[in-house]
Amino acid sequence: MLGTTLGIVVVCIGIIRYKTGMIVRNEQTLNYVYWTIFAFSVFFAVSRYRKLDPSSFSLRQTVKIGLLAGLLSGALYTIYIIILNNYIVPDLSSQVVEYYKQELASNSSELSKEDIIDSIAVTELNPAIRGFIYIFVCMVFGTLYSILSTIVLKRFHIFHIK
Repeated sequence: MLGTTLGIVVVCIGIIRYKTGMIVRNEQTLNYVYWTIFAFSVFFAVSRYRKLDPSSFSLRQTVKIGLLAGLLSGALYTIYIIILNNYIVPDLSSQVVEYYKQELASNSSELSKEDIIDSIAVTELNPAIRGFIYIFVCMVFGTLYSILSTIVLKRFHIFHIK
């Protein structure tokens, strides 16, 4: 449930970024919002799991929460970017690459030349490959967030079970 909800959130953010042109300008603000929501959601899911099943509350069990949340949210976003890039706006990647090239030529970007070149290389990848990379990143962050949540909840006895 958590992964599906996070997937819906990230797809909505993706739609907003596309509709407002943020995606072409490489505006990342909404992505930071998503990762914050992701972190808090995993924390609350782990906390809720601890409350509902304290006898089986363990790192092994809570890591599954983060992994599955990352897998499902990343998979939904991957489906979205494949549809967007292959069927709705087939030239979106080339628009983003053009923006990066303009940034590179103007030397006024906050990004370094190497970062821009790396961004171009990633943008030119097939949307499915970018999606699988995104799924992996979501699973890694989901795992890290669940580990941190478990440590915090066990170590500091936050949200005592009643």
